[in-house]
Amino acid sequence: MSLRKISQADSFSPVNAPEPGPGKASGPADGPGPMRFAGLGIQLAVSLVVFVLIGRWADRKLGTGGVVTIAAAFLGFGGTMYSLIRALNKKDGADE
Repeated sequence: MSLRKISQADSFSPVNAPEPGPGKASGPADGPGPMRFAGLGIQLAVSLVVFVLIGRWADRKLGTGGVVTIAAAFLGFGGTMYSLIRALNKKDGADE
């Protein structure tokens, strides 16, 4: 028995992807679909770590015992969540 008899199709037709319009990005991370959200988790983690490190540095300089670290963590998390929500609510192809 040959593979041709098992196959569901006798021939393959080419798949034509639509060309990006003028002014639109052609990269997979910039186009519509879930790949444009691939870096959002990394963005949240990095910004939170940076704000906590800045808070720890400020606590050591000021001698406040962790208050600035907690405030910086909330500030970093809140700011990043605001940025992420704006990115998630942006329509495909809409520039602000």
